[in-house]
This record gives sequence, C-alpha cells and structure tokens, in this order.
Amino acid sequence: MWRFVAGLVLAFGLTPSVQAVAGKPLSAYSRETWTTRNGLPHNQVNAVAQTPDGYLWFATWEGLVRYNGQDFRVLDPDNTPALKDHGIRQVSVGPNGRMVVATSRGGVSVREHGTWRHFGKTEGLPQNETMGAIDGGDGSIWIAHESEGLSQVNADGSIVLWNAGNGLPANRLYAVYRDRNDAVWAATAQGLARLQHGRLQTFGTLQGLPAGAVYAVLDAPDGGVFVGTHQGLFAVRNGKVRELSRTGEAVISLSLDEKGGLWLGTVNRGLQRYSAEGLETLDTGDGLPNNRVGSLFTDREGNIWAGTNAGLVRFSDMPFVTIDENRGLNDNYVRALAQLPDGSLMLGTSRGLNRYQGGKVSPVPGNPSLESEAVLSLASARDGGLWIGMYSTGLINWKNGVVRETAPPGSPLYGTQIRALLEDTDGSLWVGTSGGLYRKDGTTLKRYGREHGLPRDYVMSLHRARNGRIWVGTANGLGFIEHGRAGALDIRRFEDAEDVFGFSEDADGTLWIATDRGVLRLRDDRLAAVGARHGLPVSTVFQIVADSYGNFWLSSNRGVVYVTRAEMEAVADGRMPKLKSVRFSEADGMGSAQCNGAAGPAALRAKDGSIWVATAKGAAMVQPDDLSRHQVTPPPARVETLLVDDRHWPLSSPVRLPAGTRKLELFYVSLMFRSAGQIQYRYRLEGFDPDWVYRNSMRNVQFTNLPPGRYTFKVGASVRGGAWSDHGEGLIIEIEPKWHQHAWFYPLLSALLVLAVYAGFRLRVMQLKAREAFLSAEVEARTRDLHDKNSELESLNVRISAQSEAFARQARTDALTGLQNRRCLDEILQREFAAAVSDGRPFCFGLLDIDHFKRVNDAYSHDVGDQALCRVGDAMRHALGESFQGRWRGSDLCARWGGEEFALIFPDMDLQQAEAVCQSIRLAVSGIDCSAFAEGLVLTVSIGVTGREGLANHEKMVSKADANLYQAKHGGRNRVVAL
Repeated sequence: MWRFVAGLVLAFGLTPSVQAVAGKPLSAYSRETWTTRNGLPHNQVNAVAQTPDGYLWFATWEGLVRYNGQDFRVLDPDNTPALKDHGIRQVSVGPNGRMVVATSRGGVSVREHGTWRHFGKTEGLPQNETMGAIDGGDGSIWIAHESEGLSQVNADGSIVLWNAGNGLPANRLYAVYRDRNDAVWAATAQGLARLQHGRLQTFGTLQGLPAGAVYAVLDAPDGGVFVGTHQGLFAVRNGKVRELSRTGEAVISLSLDEKGGLWLGTVNRGLQRYSAEGLETLDTGDGLPNNRVGSLFTDREGNIWAGTNAGLVRFSDMPFVTIDENRGLNDNYVRALAQLPDGSLMLGTSRGLNRYQGGKVSPVPGNPSLESEAVLSLASARDGGLWIGMYSTGLINWKNGVVRETAPPGSPLYGTQIRALLEDTDGSLWVGTSGGLYRKDGTTLKRYGREHGLPRDYVMSLHRARNGRIWVGTANGLGFIEHGRAGALDIRRFEDAEDVFGFSEDADGTLWIATDRGVLRLRDDRLAAVGARHGLPVSTVFQIVADSYGNFWLSSNRGVVYVTRAEMEAVADGRMPKLKSVRFSEADGMGSAQCNGAAGPAALRAKDGSIWVATAKGAAMVQPDDLSRHQVTPPPARVETLLVDDRHWPLSSPVRLPAGTRKLELFYVSLMFRSAGQIQYRYRLEGFDPDWVYRNSMRNVQFTNLPPGRYTFKVGASVRGGAWSDHGEGLIIEIEPKWHQHAWFYPLLSALLVLAVYAGFRLRVMQLKAREAFLSAEVEARTRDLHDKNSELESLNVRISAQSEAFARQARTDALTGLQNRRCLDEILQREFAAAVSDGRPFCFGLLDIDHFKRVNDAYSHDVGDQALCRVGDAMRHALGESFQGRWRGSDLCARWGGEEFALIFPDMDLQQAEAVCQSIRLAVSGIDCSAFAEGLVLTVSIGVTGREGLANHEKMVSKADANLYQAKHGGRNRVVAL
C-alpha cells in the first residue's frame, strides 16, 4: 500500500489535487446495487457513459441500457436496427454528445442527433468483432478490434488501419482512449501505444511497462495518464513510464471522483480507491456483488458507478455516514449513544459496547456482558465514567476500560431491563427499568412505581429539568418526580398519546417531548402538540435533538426528520397550520431508516455539532453544517413519453393532435441519480389547470376529453421539499376541434335557422299578397279559405318552434344513450355547486369509466360496445333514481362525459352517501346480463368520487374526481375511490 501511495505522490505530484481534500472513507459511501432483479437485462455491465441530456447508458451482454434514475430502457437489434448485436462491449460519448457503441460481433453503431449509423465489414472495417470505440473529437471514430488492430474512421469515410505491421505493439486490443490533449491511446495485449497527428509512439517493457496486456487508460489530474495493466497500476507522463503499484493484480478500469480520488477496478480483488484516506479496498466481503470490476464511471453529480460481473453498484457521498459492522461495529443493532469527555462516542448494541474514536471503532473489553450482551442505555458520569444499562445483567459502572461496579445478583437492578439512566447533580443515579424507577444513592435504592403516582412501571426515558424536576417517560404516559414525590401529566388528549420516548429542553425551560403521537411542547405548564395532522411525516417520534442552530432532528421508524424551530413554535402556537420538514432515509446514507427507541439515549448531538442516531443497521451521523451541499435542486423534469389514446405519439413542440382525441398520458422524469427516490413532481397544464398539481413521486399524468384548444404542459421537480427546478418553456399541445366544435358553428346554425324562418315567412307573405290581388273581388266568398290559410301559417310557426326545441334538446342530449351530454351536465354541475356552497349543503361529483372498454369493441364489435354503453347508462339512471326516491330523476343526475366515461352528481349527499350510491351503481353494472347481445361479456366500472369540501370551484371537483378515477383504475379497477 505505501509503495502505491508514494508512487502517486512522487511521480504525479497529486498532493494538491488528492491529499488536500478530506473525504469520507470508502465504506461510508452510500451504496445501491442493481441486477437483473431490478431491471437490468444482464448482470455484467461492461461500460458506463452519460450523454449531455443527462441520461446514463450501460453496456451489457443483452443490449444497450438507458437509465433515467427510475427505469431501465433496453436498446437491442429487436428495437434498434442499427445495433447489430445484443452483446455491447463499450459505450462512450464524445465532446459534442455523439454516442459510440462497440458491440461484440456487430461492429460499431453511432448515435448523433437522434439518428443511428452503423460501421462494420460492409463499410470497410477489417472485422465486426470490437473491443471498444470512441469519438475522436474531430469527426473521426477510433475502433479497437479484437484481433485486427485499431481502425481510424475519418469524417470523410476513409479508414486507416493501425496494426502490428505499422507499429502497434499487438493486433489484439482491449481498449481505446482519447485524452484531454486529443491524443488517442491504444491498450493492447503487448503494451501501450499513443497516436497523435499521424505519429505513433509505443510503450512496453523497454519503457518500464510490464510484459503483457494493458486494459485501461485514464487522464491524470496533473498531466499524463494512468495505465491499468495485468500487473497493477502504472503512469505515463512526458513520455516516461512510472510504476505506481505492481501488485500482480490486473487493473481493468479506472475513474477519478470529484474530489480527486482515484478508483481502480480489478479482476479478482474488487474495487480499490486511493484518496486522502489512503488506499482502501472493497470486495465481496464488504457487499460488492462480484470482485471483477470491469467498468468505472463518475457522473455529473459525482456518483461513482461500478460495473461488476454480478451487478451494477452506485457509490454516492450522501448527507449521512453510517457506522456499522463494515466499519468494525460488533453488531448493527444500536440502541444507545453517549459521548465521553475525551470526545469519543460510546455505542451500545445488541451484542455489547463499542467505542468510536478517531474514525475507528473498537469493542470495549473487560467484562463478558459488555463484550457480548445487549446494551439498552448509557449515561455519562460526573467523574468521566459511564453508567451502562444492560438488557438482562443489570447496571454496570465503567471508566477507562475498567468495570468499577456491577449490580449483584438478587439486586432489583439485576436481571431487569434498564432502559434509561440519569445521574443527578447530587451524584445519585436515576435508573428507569421495565419494572419501575429507582433512585440509587450509594448502595441505597428507592423505588417509584405506579402505586406511587407514576403512569406505569415501564420506564423508557428520563430527563432532569433546569428547575430540578425529574421527568419520567413511560409506556403509558408522562410522569415526574418532584420533592421526592411522584406525579403524572395527562397527555392522552393529544391524539390518545401514551408512549414517551425522549426529551429535549430549551434554555428557557421549554420542554419538547417525543411521543407515539408526535411532539409535545410543555411551556409554562401548558401543553401543545405538533403531529401528523400538522404536516409531520411520522406519528411516532423516538428522540428530539436540537442542533447548534436550535433546529430539531427527530428520529423515527421511518428515518430522521429535520424541522426548523421557528415552524415548530409557530405550529405549537397555532400561528401556522402545517410545517415543512425534510425526511432522511437509506437514500441519504443511513444504513436503515428504522431508528431505535424505548431506550437510550437513541440520538444525541456530539461536541463537534454532528447529530448521531441509533438505528437497526448501525449508528447514523449527519453534520448539519454540511447539509447545504447536499440540498441540490434537481435538473428540470422532461417529458419522456406521450401516449395519445393509448398509442405512442412523437414528441415535438407543438404536439398537434387530431379532432376527437380522447385521452392524453404524459410520462416525465428528472434525471437525478443520487436522490432519485426522493424526487417529488408537480405539473400544470396551462389552459386547463388554474394552479400547480402536486404528484409526490408519481411520474405520469392523464387527461381525458380535453376540449379543443392550445395548452402548455409544464412539469417541475423538487428533492426533500427543496426548491423547484426550472419548468422551462413547456410542451405545447394543440387539439384540433371537430367541425361542430368550431366557435362559429352554433352562431352560424342559429343564423341559418332564423334566415330559413324569415325566408319562409317572406315567401308566404308574397304569396298571400298575390292571392289577395287575384281574389280581391271574391273577398267575402273566400273569407273562410283565408282563415284556413292563416291557421296553416300558425301551424307552420308551431312546427318551426317545435323543431327549434328539438334541435336544442339534441344539443344537450347524447344520441346513443339518451342521457344528458357533457355540456348539459356541466351547466347543472356549475349551478348546483354554487347553490350547495351558498346554502352550506353537501354536494358530490363522480366520474365513471367502463373497464377495458377497448377490449369490448375489439373482441365483439362496436355495435356490442354501443349496446354496452346503453345498458350502463340505464343502470346508472335506475340506481340514481332509486337513491334519490323521486327528489331527482335519475336521468338528471348523470351524463355521458365522453367515450366510455360518464359523470354523476349527488345533490345534498355527503361523500359517504355518494360512495354508497357509487357502489350500488358498480354492483348494478357488474350484474348486467349481456348474453342477449354478447355471450360471455361481463362489464365492470371504476368510479372516482369527491365532495365539494375544500374545493374552490366545480372545475376542481372534476379534476379531483378524475384523479380518484385514475387511482381506482390503477388500483385494480372495478372499484370506487372516494377522497
């Protein structure tokens, strides 16, 4: 190891760029692993690259993989004809974003501006078998062949072949690399070659490289290149070879991290890194999937990707560092923490006591219990020692490696669970056990239990307040000892709180209490609560730790929650309804999000300001001062896929869609890899949504039956409640109207009707005048005939009026089902919503969609589909009529919303009643006998229903009902979702 370190420092002067950067040890990096179980097509990842748009690309034996942080998309000959082979050896990206893909037996494929081009034997290459390929930066492509040397494919299509005949050390190549000076390096089976401006220079045994293969080349920070060989790591600088580590182990991949650390992938010894921490190694014993690390890559976020023969691993520098068995802890299950005067941290686990000092973990020897039995609680003693509470062997006093006192067998403190310890200012010791609270003064013990006034004998936490009161947290409430007497404070009125796990006290005596129903604040003998209904993402809080800035870190079964003091105070005072919080979990470097409680202390603030938390997988530590560099704004979210009526649609802006488009579904993503699981999204369809719609982690949205028009879809992303990413210009979507949906249609139709009536009237008047002139002499004789003609004219007017009314009814009625159409129901919905709000009455709205309706049309016929729509309409009408018992006609409460989608309104019904009606409709539909027109057809529906409470207008009700309908369909269909 030291030969390696010295070689790097002396040969390359890496002190400024590597050693000066203090970093985390390799074992402290957050790790995530992917295999075929997680979506990879093959476990061996041969290469990793990143394109300018942010996507990561993985070369595997079963295709080229694109990764967006959430999903793997596989490109292979079946869906990408330019890829001639499933086996991908290498993928690389040039300075202008051109991606070059080298396949095992299918030549090379190049992707530029979305277009693929292929190079193989038919294009002039000596063979299709390739080991690697890169963009030359000047329009050329360099291709390393398996046995025919190196091809230089120039921008004009001409090919120059470099092989053993014109200077290469060997014809078998393993890699090709372009350095920062645009020189091309060829790693061969018998040494290394450098080509630039047509000049070739070789490096072999005469120059200091070991005889045999070279596998990898990488730019060094201060000039020259690192070289991975079958005998270890070497370097070339200014034409000279330096040996950095001749280990006899093949180095087959290399990468530099953002702090200057050098990462090495080996054939048999796993992953190695040289940094300020020295030389570190990770192998299968440390959780690496396989010891052969064939590829390494550092992405733009600073994550390190390691491709092994058994899976892909991502290493990330996350906010939390975990001290676990990989760092020397004797057991991962940590229950209690304490800090000694010398700054060392004591960690109590399920298998004994450990000491963490100077970045190293060591077990505490000297007593069988401390070396192997469960530690439940710790407390610092005034003399620098440590009180230790055991699960089964009682109380232990320890100092400087020596056990000074133990509870003797027969003592009440032996054989009981000691879950809380507190040394008082007078030197006495308070001991909380599963069987009561004890005050130990020398050898004298005094017990306090339920019979003395405590809420319960099971004690889980202790705290001495500034006023001298001893607070006692039990499994059934909050107790205290004052002036030698026990008492209790009722906390059940706060969401039926019972368990009290921990305390934190402010300088002014304000007490913050961790309970199974959130956090309680006790100030001036008055209690206030901050819980889940105030925005706290967890119900049970184990410990409350105030950092150096006064803000709070809360441990829970679902990770560590960070909240500001100002917002906690505002919520407790009633000045703010909800608080914002940031929740940290495994994705942030914690070994486990399951923190421990009911003993302890299970969290503390160390002298250096760091926050330590006991978890089910080690002790997790975060430094609040370093938190800001991890609070990044994710890249702008981008639309990946657009489905129009369940068919893929090309993405372009604007997207022009034909008239009659019923359904749009957009899939989007923010290309962030370090905290992909904590990205939240929001979207807005301008022209339809009045405000942003928040989707949490959901990455798709669906719109049905959008009116014709021009819309702009915008989507943003945020991590841990931080700032929202730039929404950009958005995706413009234009939906063409049908001929009768143009703005001019109804005015023109009305004008034509008026003109027709007027023309008929004018014609009749002219006829009457001519008739009058002709029959003027026979006026008296023809009076009756004239009366009949006037009656005929009146009848014509009546028929015209009736025809106008019929047109009006047709404009408001669905021709197929006889139900109201969307326009009609929309008017009723707007009117009834306003009336319900004005009168303070309940009002609900629902959307119903026939499940798998496309299959009905496809499997039977559109005629059968029409009959199914009519039967569903009849079932809705009947069920609604029965539910309202004559107060409303069923046909007035439902409408065909579009396609297989229907709308329902529920005047004077609350959400529970409306849900019951929807369930009756769902059951009625599922009971429809379709045998008369489609043997074997069974109809089911999904319904989303919502109430008006909390909604500003009827459009919000439609959006919320649509979201509930979406949830019903994706929850399995044939169900009602009422929220």
